[in-house]
Amino acid sequence: MDIETSSAIKLFFPNPSLSLVYFEAIANALDAGATEIRILITIEAFSSSETLSIRVTDNGKGFTEESFSRFKTLMKPKDSFHKGIGRLVFLNYFSKVSVTSAWSNKRRTFTFKENFDGKSDVETIKESKNQCETSLSFEGFAKDKVKSYDDLRPGSLKEKIISHFLLTLNDLRERKVDFKIRIELKTQESNAQKEFFSSDVSITSDDLPMMKHKALSDCTIDAYANIDMHYYVKVDTGCSANLQTAVSIDGRTIPVSLIQQSSIPYGNTAVFIFSSELFKASADSSRQRLVLAENINENMLYSRLRGEISTILAETIPEIAEKNKKTEMKFEEQFPHLLGYFDSASVGLIDREDALNVAQQKFFKVQKEILQCENMTDELYEKSLDASSRTLTEYILYREKIIGKMREMTSANSEAEIHNLIVPRWEKYDQDSIVSDIYQNNAWLLDDKFMTFRTILSEARMDDVIKAIRIDDEDFSTETGRPDIAMIFSSDPNSSESVDVVVVEIKRKTDDERENQYAINQLLERAYKLAKYCPNIQRIWYYALIEINDSFARSLKQQKWTPLFSKGKVFYQEFPTESPSGVIVPTPIFVMSFDAIVSDAQSRNHTFLELLRSAMKQQTKRNVRNDAIQVNS
Repeated sequence: MDIETSSAIKLFFPNPSLSLVYFEAIANALDAGATEIRILITIEAFSSSETLSIRVTDNGKGFTEESFSRFKTLMKPKDSFHKGIGRLVFLNYFSKVSVTSAWSNKRRTFTFKENFDGKSDVETIKESKNQCETSLSFEGFAKDKVKSYDDLRPGSLKEKIISHFLLTLNDLRERKVDFKIRIELKTQESNAQKEFFSSDVSITSDDLPMMKHKALSDCTIDAYANIDMHYYVKVDTGCSANLQTAVSIDGRTIPVSLIQQSSIPYGNTAVFIFSSELFKASADSSRQRLVLAENINENMLYSRLRGEISTILAETIPEIAEKNKKTEMKFEEQFPHLLGYFDSASVGLIDREDALNVAQQKFFKVQKEILQCENMTDELYEKSLDASSRTLTEYILYREKIIGKMREMTSANSEAEIHNLIVPRWEKYDQDSIVSDIYQNNAWLLDDKFMTFRTILSEARMDDVIKAIRIDDEDFSTETGRPDIAMIFSSDPNSSESVDVVVVEIKRKTDDERENQYAINQLLERAYKLAKYCPNIQRIWYYALIEINDSFARSLKQQKWTPLFSKGKVFYQEFPTESPSGVIVPTPIFVMSFDAIVSDAQSRNHTFLELLRSAMKQQTKRNVRNDAIQVNS
């Protein structure tokens, strides 16, 4: 050969298996027109791998001058489907392959081994019966052990061979060509537990499932090449579930993962094999993996194939249609912003992440179409309304997670943790990054109008503010003495324009009414100091989280605090804070229990989410009706 054999084996067959030896020998025999193939496996015992030998005999046309010329020259295939390197796998498992091939009145013999020189002996047979026979004897097992009993058991090999050559063998059956592949094992030491003993089986047309055929075409994948789907579904076999999805290249089956094996209910068998010019020469060197051409969109192709499989399965196996419906409903409950984008035919059959990714990609495609358009048509306008609703719903779902996290907080959580959840401390946001920052500022927990507030002070700046607004008797010498306060401004407080500020202060939990009342009085003093420190503040929204028992609630009412509708306890009163310049800064103060924040935010958010969910369901129904009208017209 023109290439160093051992290096080529590692290059072209990085992950070989003993099954490839059988597959390659059978493929060569079928290519040579063989109709009878015999595989004889001989081994003293499964543990005695050094005694393993395999003999493959067929009645194909043999190693004529033409076929031997291709064989001895590596990477010289006879057509675009073949690789011209398959025989290398022989030497990955055996040190040599002795070949004897007879055709017409000729007989060729040679030994295929490391650094094969391409020479052979050819003799004339005087008393030829004009019959063809080729025999390959594999000797000198090159591995430490045989990995699996399935690599030697005739019954297991029968299933593998049928699976690997299903379309080729099915084609022979349809052309009414009688064929027989016999697999025989001879061993001196049996293992009943592993069902390992001398035995033989045969493969004929009677062993093949009755395949159905459906022609597919999709101009978005390829304008010219059709895809043929050959499939077989058997319900209630009484055996464990079995699923095979694959493509056929050069008559060989290459597995492609399209549907989860676990999606097939127990007792059902399904086989789907696709063939097309699209897959021409699209296998890797070892024929174990599909490698599509660069001009083929893998996602689009797999989505189409998956859809066809799903439709057939849903029609033939009722449990699958029911599972798809339940899974779709669950997804739409969890991800309502993708309502209408889930593939109802396959949503329960594929991996959860794949199903979500497919739906998300469809959504991205619509968004891209809208954002890239130069002229907003009526159709795109309708799409833009739908897309904006979905984007808003996605944000509302994010808020549900934040509320859930806050609900889980207990007295064991520090005040800093609570503040960081509402407003991350010592971070600065601005209008230039509003899209990303909106997922950081959770001041909407207090009121939705604070969603647009952007500026949070840095740690150093916050320290300066805290010192400026401290009450005279507060001790800041330790961290515990510092009041736990977070602030967020409607814009940069350093600018000359007027700003609003939201102040969140968590007071120490206590049932002592006098101490709680004192804390309320502190808020007014602190508001004055804040207006003095930052003269461009036009309004101070103050939120104080305090333990409110029934007694303290009565006291607040007596002081003219207005109780607000809430699932917790919330009291409101607006105070005038006079700045040093004499300007009155309105200071609405909300005194509230911690559970009020969580419950009220959840109520507002859930109502918002249900409204959006309902609107999208109606829009999805309209889209389905419009699509149906367009198809019918």
